[in-house]
Amino acid sequence: MLQPIEVKLQSPTRIIAHRGLSGIAPENTIPAFIEAGKHGYYGTECDFHVTKDGQFAVFHDSTLERMTDGQGYIKDYTYEELLNFTIDAGNNIESYPNLKIPLLEEYIDICIKYNMVPVIEIKTVRDNSDLDRFIDLLKAKGIFDKVHVISFVLDYLLYLRSKEPELTIFYLVEHITDEVLNICINHNLHIDALVKYLSPEIIQACRNSNILLNTYTVDYKEIAELLNLHKVDFITSNILIESK
Repeated sequence: MLQPIEVKLQSPTRIIAHRGLSGIAPENTIPAFIEAGKHGYYGTECDFHVTKDGQFAVFHDSTLERMTDGQGYIKDYTYEELLNFTIDAGNNIESYPNLKIPLLEEYIDICIKYNMVPVIEIKTVRDNSDLDRFIDLLKAKGIFDKVHVISFVLDYLLYLRSKEPELTIFYLVEHITDEVLNICINHNLHIDALVKYLSPEIIQACRNSNILLNTYTVDYKEIAELLNLHKVDFITSNILIESK
């Protein structure tokens, strides 16, 4: 079995477990989130889609094929129907039989138990009422002031910002362009960007604009240490953990 790779980081850089500790357990599953908690991660990330019956299903892809024995789109099934399928792929899957797609509520409860920051990516919703219910859930669970909400879909983020001025929101992008910076400055958004497109100048531009910067996905100790030297705020990783 793979073991997490320890890396020593100085403030402010913290590590977020990508889809749970997905380097040693299948992504976006209860075991992956629990392993992240047991290994002391600052935060753990997940993704969700809204099901046919309005449930928040924790799953990365819009379709079932890559990670389960099912077929088709998440949005076309009720959550009860999704439970007929089993997760059959991912790291060390042989150690985790009969895994099911979890609900967002279950993920949040694990974050609360292990005092991890929930980092929640919105993949697809049916309409803005789903976003309203999502906010209601965050508040009901008592994590509204702690959660990081992320998405590639700018419309989702701007709707949330219009409703909730204090919510911590990250615009998920590959490249940080001048346009992205201006959007984030104007709407009080932070940035979550692909690591290979970062540069010291871009990192400094974010800092100058009081924009927090997360970068994905960093699985090499040397890259994490370099990002730490440039004071990147957060690193998302499948396998790196902070040494104690």
